[in-house]
Amino acid sequence: MLRADVGPLSFDRGPLVPVVAYLLTIAVLAGLSLDSVGGPPSPLLGVAWGVVLAVIAAGAFAVAGVSLRSVVPVPRSALSAAGLLLVFWTLYNLVVYGLAVAGVAGFEPAASRVLAHPLPYLAALASAFLFTALPEELFFRAYLQSSVTSLVRGGPRRAVAVGVGVAAVLFALFHLPRWFLALGHGVGGALAGRLVELLVIGLAYGTVYALTRNLWLVALLHATMNQPPVLVAGHVPPGLVLPSLVVELGAAVALVAAATRLGDWSGPAVAGLGDAASPEE
Repeated sequence: MLRADVGPLSFDRGPLVPVVAYLLTIAVLAGLSLDSVGGPPSPLLGVAWGVVLAVIAAGAFAVAGVSLRSVVPVPRSALSAAGLLLVFWTLYNLVVYGLAVAGVAGFEPAASRVLAHPLPYLAALASAFLFTALPEELFFRAYLQSSVTSLVRGGPRRAVAVGVGVAAVLFALFHLPRWFLALGHGVGGALAGRLVELLVIGLAYGTVYALTRNLWLVALLHATMNQPPVLVAGHVPPGLVLPSLVVELGAAVALVAAATRLGDWSGPAVAGLGDAASPEE
């Protein structure tokens, strides 16, 4: 049951509500970023951000007349999501271990910090899931992507593609307040590179959500990408960060796409990539 039993959502109030909701998230993030200038944000700020974003998303759903329950899959689909990501990260660790054994620069056949300090890692992963990944995916994928998809006229393939693309662009741009205010960076090549990375991430998460409508899956993927459960020590050279990211997320999306085609994983068809070739197109 990887593909959640969540049908297509209808947002009939036009683009005003998602635009206002997005601008509100930018304003809130800018305010929180000002409080963390010159250093890492405090844990309380991270908790506050997650709570506020979840409230904004819930409010946007309410104003649009869409029940929040309609986008939250049943707990059983969370187990399927966790199982699939366990497969993905197991394969990932095998590849990384192979690179370390082969002597590839940057990788060592030694235990990573995840193995050396498992309890702090699990705490960081839980925090990333509850206060970053889940609220952001609820807002950007379940709400923004779904609302844009609902508003686009044309065939379902076009609507899904536009929804994924617009949500990915907005996801990348919404990181700008932290880049400028909290981190103190300026405009330049580093900013362009970071925006491209965030765009790739947003496109991957959006595609996973379009394929499955499984909020648990996309939030767990987001959390584990933020806190990778890599068991072998290593790092990716700066010049290979983007190619590595494309390969990692491409593999994750491919695994999700393959899993949704298997009988044991599939649920009812949903409006999205899974049934984009429907006769109505």
